[in-house]
Order: sequence, then C-alpha cells, then structure tokens
Amino acid sequence: MASRHPTTPDTPFPTTGLHWHGHTIWVPLRGRWTNVEHQPEEKVRQEWVRRLWEHGKFSLQQMDQERRTHHGRRSPRADIVVWHSSADKEAGREPVLVVETKADEGPVRPADFWQGESYARAAGARFLVLANSTGHVTFELITGLPGRARQINDWPTSEDLANNSRLEALIGRLEVFDREQFQRVLFDCHSLLRDNHAMSPDRAFDTISKVLFIKLHIERSQAHETFTTKYLSESSRFFKNPRLSIHEQMFDQTKAAYSADDLFPEDDRLDISGDTFRDLVSKLERFNLSKTGEDIKGIAFERFLGTTFRGNLGQYFTPRPVVDFMVSLLNPKEGELICDPAAGSGGFLIRVFDHIRDEIAADIAKQRQEIIDSISAEYPEDANEINLVHRDQRIESAVEELNKQLAPSRPDGGPTETRVGKLAWKCIYGADKEPRAARTAKMNMIMHGDGHGGIHWHDGLVDTNGIFEGRFDVVVTNPPFGAIVNASQRIGASPEVDVSDDRDYRRRQQERYGAEWVSAHDRVAAARGTKILDMFEIGENTKSRKTEQMFLERCLRLLHPGGRLGIVLPNGNLNSSSQAWLRRWAEGKAFLRAVVALPAETFKFSGASVNASVVFMQKFTKEDEERWNQCWDNALELTEVDFAPKRTNLLERMTPDLLHSDDADLMAILEHLERLGIIRTLPELSRIRKVGLIRSGPETVLRAPRWSGQPNQEARALKVQYKEKAAHVPGLQAAMTTLRSELKKLDIEQSALMWATVRTMFDYDVFMATPTRVGITATGETGDSITNDLPAILHAWQEFKATLKTEDW
Repeated sequence: MASRHPTTPDTPFPTTGLHWHGHTIWVPLRGRWTNVEHQPEEKVRQEWVRRLWEHGKFSLQQMDQERRTHHGRRSPRADIVVWHSSADKEAGREPVLVVETKADEGPVRPADFWQGESYARAAGARFLVLANSTGHVTFELITGLPGRARQINDWPTSEDLANNSRLEALIGRLEVFDREQFQRVLFDCHSLLRDNHAMSPDRAFDTISKVLFIKLHIERSQAHETFTTKYLSESSRFFKNPRLSIHEQMFDQTKAAYSADDLFPEDDRLDISGDTFRDLVSKLERFNLSKTGEDIKGIAFERFLGTTFRGNLGQYFTPRPVVDFMVSLLNPKEGELICDPAAGSGGFLIRVFDHIRDEIAADIAKQRQEIIDSISAEYPEDANEINLVHRDQRIESAVEELNKQLAPSRPDGGPTETRVGKLAWKCIYGADKEPRAARTAKMNMIMHGDGHGGIHWHDGLVDTNGIFEGRFDVVVTNPPFGAIVNASQRIGASPEVDVSDDRDYRRRQQERYGAEWVSAHDRVAAARGTKILDMFEIGENTKSRKTEQMFLERCLRLLHPGGRLGIVLPNGNLNSSSQAWLRRWAEGKAFLRAVVALPAETFKFSGASVNASVVFMQKFTKEDEERWNQCWDNALELTEVDFAPKRTNLLERMTPDLLHSDDADLMAILEHLERLGIIRTLPELSRIRKVGLIRSGPETVLRAPRWSGQPNQEARALKVQYKEKAAHVPGLQAAMTTLRSELKKLDIEQSALMWATVRTMFDYDVFMATPTRVGITATGETGDSITNDLPAILHAWQEFKATLKTEDW
C-alpha cells in the first residue's frame, strides 16, 4: 500500500518528468506534495519549472510560483516568476521573466491568460511566456503608454540574459520560428514536386493543397498517426483496393469527407508517385494544423501562396493593401452576412473574417475586464491569500467561459454556436468557378482560423447553397476582367452552373436556409438549358456581356435592400461613353457612395494591363426605389409642360404635308370627300412607357392618317382614287418619316431633361479619391516600406460618411 505521507525527494526533479506519488506531484518551489487530480494546471506549471531549471539553467532560488505583486484585491498573481538572480529575488527587485500556464490544449490564445500580462507589467518584467499543455508563445513587453507586447521567437535562457549580444539576437527575430519553418516546408514541398514530376507552379500548388486537405482530414478524424512515414510503411494491410496506391486511397477518403464542399471531381487524383507522397509526408508530419495558431499557419500559407504563385495565379489575387482598404471601408459587422461571388484565393473573405473576429475579440476583452473589476470589487482591499485565491478561481472560471466565444470550431473541426463560430460557419460565403481557386480559398480560410464552410466551387453568377439573391448585407469582390459571358453558356451545362437534385441535399439546405433557398434552387433547376445571359436584366436578349458587368448586376441582386457593395471595376465602365448604359442602369438600382481610382501599377504584377477603380454602392431600399420612381413621375410632369405643346405644334404644322403634300389632285379629292362628310385626319399622339435597361421618358407613337365619317358609294370610290394617287406622291411618305424623326428628337430631348431633373431631385454627394500609391509596386512588392495613400483616404471617407443621411453604412 502506498504511503499516505510520501517523503521529500532527494532531487527537485527525477531524471525525466516530475516526481509522482499517486495523484500527487512534488512542487520544489513550495517544498511540498500537491494533489493534481483536480488541478491539471499544476502539472503544466511544474513541467515549466523543470524546463526553466533544466534547459534555461535558472536555479530554483531565482524562481517563485503563485507570486503576487502586492497584497489586496487588485493584486494579480503569476504562475512562475524568474529573477536575474536569487539576490534580486530576495531584494524584491524587478523580475526578468513571467510564465503563465494553463492545462488547455491547442493554439495558445493570449485572451485566456488574464493575469499573466497584468503581473508582468506591474512587476516590471521584460519577458512573458503564455503556455498550455501543448505549446507556448513568448512576448517582449515594451514599456510606455500604452504598453505593447511584441511576440518573439522564444524565451531567454540564463545564458541569453548574461550575454547582451545573444539576447539582442533573440529578441531581434520578430517572426515566430514555427511560422517561418512552416513556410519553408511549403516551399520545400513545391520544389520537391517541381523536381520529381516537372510540375508547373500552379499544378504543384494544386497538389500541395490536396495533400494538406488529406492531413487536415486525418487530424480532424483523430487519427494523427496515419499521416506519418511509419504508417505508410505499414499500411498495406489497411487498404484493400489493389488498383489504387495507398496515397490515392487516402485522397479518396478525403474527397468523401469533403464531398459536401464540392471541391474535388469524383475522378480527381494526386498523380504523384508513392515515393514523392512519402517525402511530402515526411516534411509535413511534424506539424499539427489543428493545434497550430492561425497567426502562424495562416500568414505562412498566405505568404507561400502569394510569393510563389502570384505571377502564375495572379488573376486570383487582389493586392492586400487594396483588400484591407475595401473591407475597412465596408466595415462588416458581427451578425452580417458577407459574400464574394468571385472569391479567387479568398483574400476578401479572410480579411472580412479577421475584421469581424477582431471586433468580437475587442468586445470580449472589454467584458473580460468588466468581469475582473466586478468580481475584484467584492473583496476588501486587505483581502488575505485565501480570499484572493477564491477570487482568482471565480475570475478564472468566468473568463474561461467568456473566452469560449472566441472558438471558431469544435475540436473536431465541426461548427459551433460561439460568436466566432457563428461568424465562421453562418456568415461568410464565396464561390469561384475555377476548382483550384475554390480549393485555395478554402485552405486559405482554414489556415486563417476556419470559416471555409460557405465557400464553394461554383459559378458565382448562379445560385448555390447559401448564395442566393436578396440575402447578404455586404458583397465585396474583384470579378474577372477581360472575359465575357456569351450565349453558349447555359444553366445546367456543367456542375458549376447547376444545382443538385439529391433529396438529402435538398432537405439539409431547406432546413438551414428556409423557403428562400427553395425558391432560389427551384428557379435555377427550372432554368436548365437557359442562357445565363437571360437570367439577368443586362444580359437578356444580348449575344454577350463583359463578365465584370454581369457581376455588377449579380452583386446588387445578392444584396438585400440597403446592403453594401465594394467592387473593383475597369475604368471603362465608369468613363467610357459606350458604357453609359451600364452607369445609368446602375444609377437606378443603388446609391453610388464612393469611387477610388487605383494607380496603373496596382494590377501589373498579375499581368493585367487594365486601369481600375474601387466602386462602393448601396442598394436601394423599397423607400429609395419609391422615391426614385416618384422623381421620374415628377420629372415627366414638369417637362411635359414644355414638350406637349411642342409635339402638338409640330403635328399641326406638318398636317398639310401629311395629308396631300400640296398635290392638286389629292387636295381636290379631299375637298370633294369633305363635302360628302368624309374627313382625312391624323390620330392624336399617344405615349407609351419604354421598357429597357436605360430609364427614359415615354415614347411618342404616331399611327398612319385615317378616315372619319360614314362613306356612301361615291365616297368609297373617291377613297380608292386617293389611295392610288397617294402611292405616287413621294412627299407623303417623306413627311411621315420626318414627323416620326422629329418626334423622336423631342423624346430624346425630354428624356435628357428628365435625367437632369431627376438627378437634381435625387441629388446626393459621392466620395471621390485618386491615390497615387496604394502599397504595392508594379512587381507586386508590398509592406510597410511601400508608400500607401489608402489609410489617409479611409480616414477621409470616415469623415465624409458622417455626413451621409443613412445609418446602414
């Protein structure tokens, strides 16, 4: 039977690990045994004490645990504190290093460590380590107001602190080692595929993405040991399909797992050798994507993506400074639905995700501090240690519960109802009809913290899953330039322009999206065989339209009334006379809120030679539409005062030419008929509202002259003579042609005046800016050293926005 009172160990720590006695461990800094059955964080703390002692070469006399800055309710506590020396500790001088520990697994989230930084700053420590059972991050604390925490490579050892050059080298590496390492491994994988299989950059990237999806599927299936070279050596007994290699069978399993995402065609393959796959696994197996922080894997993947493939896949990229600017100006908010129907590599959606997640994190931080202040206020200033421990436990529990709202997914990668989870799984949607782009966007989003569930391989002009008309608060996109949608492109012709008829799929989507989804789905299903052009106002009855023009209408239709749009458009759509129809069409659909003309070098890195602008619009509400239409009614009424008499006078002036054109025989026949009570007259002019893309005044319609009165036999004979004679008088037809031409001119003049009148009645200000530099060079270089006018323009926009008579932006 084990002793109830274990003896003091001879050494602080055994050869490996910790001193254990049943559920208790030896705590050398306290000189006692502690039961950790219900305190798993104590085990992590003691493992870090050992790490500091063994690897950091700090003596136990330099350390303390559960140390407070002072007595009282506002006193923060640190798990482990390290001083330069034992003398400094005894003298109460500033410590050099603070370690805050937790028993959690997964990426280390600073928000979970509510006391560590408070203690470190209050005590004057320079370095802070936040650690859990699977990882840690290290910060250098910068003094001043406000204080800053700068993440560095790793914590300093005793030898680092004793040598200034070593210490400066340590803190000089601002990039986290794991991020650089992961990025290098991705480049190594690319080089491997290039060397072994002569793959082009785009195909190599495609293959790497597929392998990363295999790895992610295995991790989320809790089967990590199967993505190892050891497993590949022993796996022949697990795979029974002799026609496929092991790695192709693993890819088949991954395709099945992601089947709802429509990422991979059924016949898609890795098309690499077994040896190459083994080499890729050997490079990637030590990384745990599920537990690696988003700031590490996300930035590494994005840099790898941008640096390696920007030239080859440039059409999928919008420069990061432009993306940041557009998303900041649109300012998407928590709970809003956001879509990019031409998502490319997912840059806009990732920035939207980060933007809203940062706002949620800021709100959580505010609530966290309120919790700390509220609970602390319940304890007296001279609270004893027992009360302070009780206070800390209450705060710890409340903060832990609050911080759960920051989780984007369940541990298995599935959806969760947290605040960030709802953002990731219910608010972000995107589509791209190029399968490589869709996979890239999904993997990019996964690497940045998930939110990939709403991204689909599908033509963005056609409804799919949660992407349908009238649903979104914000649409932000950079649609393809230079392409066209033509009459040969039809609904249902291929998977990316079709919808599924699977019964289970229909049930799932209906449960998630409701009746609106049913209407959208059935609309597409019923339109199979229809030209995509005919599904749009600007495309109907045309042979082709520019793709970006089609996407402009698509984006406006995706928005609900009052929704906000940010779109990159070639300048020809904004200033070319031949595209005036598009501008006038859009003018009747949405407010033009801002236009920012981008400099010529913005897209040169991608091989595009187009000048473009960022256009921001706000879709009309029902009230806006009614006011727009009322302005047109008023404009018609006002202009009709001048133009109705002009038409009447024109008709009266031309009546003789229309009836007889001064031909003596015709005049005689008309006089004879008039004596018989038969009159040749012109009908009154009629006006009909024109139907078309461009709003205008009514069209004047003039029919041919007609007879009035009841003719007798003599009159009938005279009418026949008139008809025969009129056929040989050219002036009659010429007069009718002239009249119709003059009436059309009056219609055009009135429409122009109506447009001017409506614009005066419906007048509003538009923000305009022309930056000279937007943070990117013609070769694609970005960074803090590249001049960027967009932050100043964003500030100017925010001042302008305050003058808008809308609360919806």
